[in-house]
Amino acid sequence: MFYVQSAMPKKRKGANLSRRTINSRARLDERVQRSSEQIQKVNADASRGMSQLRELRSQEARDERNQQRQLERRETRRFIVDGRRGIDQQRQQVHRAFTSNLFLRLAFQYEPDVEYYNHSKVVIGTLEKECPRCHALKFKNEPVGMCCSSGKIQLTEIETPPEPLHGLLIGTDPDSSLFLKSIRTFNSCFQMTSFGATEIVNNTAANGQQFNSTFKIKGQVYHKVGSLLPMPNEPHKFLQIYFMGGEDSERALANRVDARCDYHNLNSPFARRIVSELDALLNEHNELLKFFKSHMPKLQSDNHAIVINPDRTPAGEHVRRFNAPVVDDVAGIMVGDRTATRQIVIRRRNNDLQFISDTHRSYDALQYPLIFWKGQDGYCVNIKQRDPVTE
Repeated sequence: MFYVQSAMPKKRKGANLSRRTINSRARLDERVQRSSEQIQKVNADASRGMSQLRELRSQEARDERNQQRQLERRETRRFIVDGRRGIDQQRQQVHRAFTSNLFLRLAFQYEPDVEYYNHSKVVIGTLEKECPRCHALKFKNEPVGMCCSSGKIQLTEIETPPEPLHGLLIGTDPDSSLFLKSIRTFNSCFQMTSFGATEIVNNTAANGQQFNSTFKIKGQVYHKVGSLLPMPNEPHKFLQIYFMGGEDSERALANRVDARCDYHNLNSPFARRIVSELDALLNEHNELLKFFKSHMPKLQSDNHAIVINPDRTPAGEHVRRFNAPVVDDVAGIMVGDRTATRQIVIRRRNNDLQFISDTHRSYDALQYPLIFWKGQDGYCVNIKQRDPVTE
């Protein structure tokens, strides 16, 4: 026998629509009949419940953040403590070496807080010993011939610089205090060559920052010079800044001042005024700059260069006798011509830097233009000698 089970009809969607509508209407009526106190209580309860829910959810994240911060503080504290411990150990070593009279290479472990002058064996003294020949001031135990080789070397007298450089140096200029405080920075603004060394040693503070209590280097010191003009889309640097604008107009001067001050972070109007006045002074008095600018139009292409020859012993003179430098021993030449090792070759435009021999007569004038403001010769192997007995 077969039984057939008829399928039940599907429940119509929305069959209890009227019941839901009645319930919704009842809840709506109930809300309408609430008083303001009841509404505030319901809202406060809802807000409190939401806050508790948020607090419960964020507690775990907050605990994780706090734990991470504690780890960071511990690492920072450990770094500071380790740094201070290392500095203290180094200072203790310096103190032990200083108090036990072990002065071997002690200058390479210089510490600014060590009172070296209080040691019984350290007597620096004052510059009260005067050379009877060149009148240089020296310390008591310095060698007799270290200044002028006991009168054999006749040094050129240093000329008094023009204003405003003279006033800035002796303290009579209103901006002298700022200038003397940052004199290295101001000299760097006008350097024609870059300064380099095998290694420049920096001190490290407890917070990890580097500083220089004294300027310490290791290895060789050297200077490099580039071309007169920069490569396309490259900024002007060092000697190239003197040729910004192409002429000595007010606009060209402003461009040079902007380049020097921006590169060395000299933002005050007083510093900019000093840079502007010194730029005009050097362009007026520095013979090297005058020579470069007078020969610049002759360099018709980037293959041309200016060569500054070093001092040479004239033919017929004894090889061991030094002679006065030849003032006009400079020439414009073509790149590719044969040049000596010690000659300074300044090309019109290229991307190479040339090392300058430290025995070249223009070595100091290119690097320290505020000292050699006239572009005069510095130390060279051919400084004129004389016989102190007969002269």
